[in-house]
Amino acid sequence: MTKKESKEKRINDIIDAAMEIFLKKGYENATMESIAKKAGISKGGLYHHFKSKDMILIFVNQKISEKLEEIGHASMEMPSVKEGLLFYMENYLRYWLEHPVETTFLFLSITKILDNSELLKYYQQFTGDYIKYLEEAFKMGVETGEFIPHDTRTSAVTLAAALDGIICYMILDEQLNIEEVVKRFEEKFIKPIEKGAYWCKLIK
Repeated sequence: MTKKESKEKRINDIIDAAMEIFLKKGYENATMESIAKKAGISKGGLYHHFKSKDMILIFVNQKISEKLEEIGHASMEMPSVKEGLLFYMENYLRYWLEHPVETTFLFLSITKILDNSELLKYYQQFTGDYIKYLEEAFKMGVETGEFIPHDTRTSAVTLAAALDGIICYMILDEQLNIEEVVKRFEEKFIKPIEKGAYWCKLIK
């Protein structure tokens, strides 16, 4: 194992340990010592990588967001904007539903936003990038002629809010499945702005 690989493994061990400690003991009761012990490193070794548990909390959130960014990049490889958006919706929902630990950690982090200015800044940046990605996708759809001209900012914000909101309902109601939800989202957010649907309305 190279020095770089060894460092990456140590960081991953710290992340796994921190997530477990935060969720089991609660953020307030978690200590750097308990995280270090769980990760199998010395307290000094932990401080070498992270100066505080606040820094660990933010870093873990950044690692989770990287997975979501990968979904965004993959969606841009789809043949059309519509297919890209549908791909993103499905895999965004699938990620949170298939990773309950990360989802629980997200909810825990959100409860700390008002107490942690750095975490608040991080989520403001993350949300801004999230909305920007969706807005750019809708704009591209207009530019390529797939979608009719419309308020792309509003489309992005409402879709983002709907995606994040439905996750909670899907956790509580197992009868809601991803395929059906994505189909409904397509009907509500995509079909009304498709070029073909627009011309059909004009003819009628």
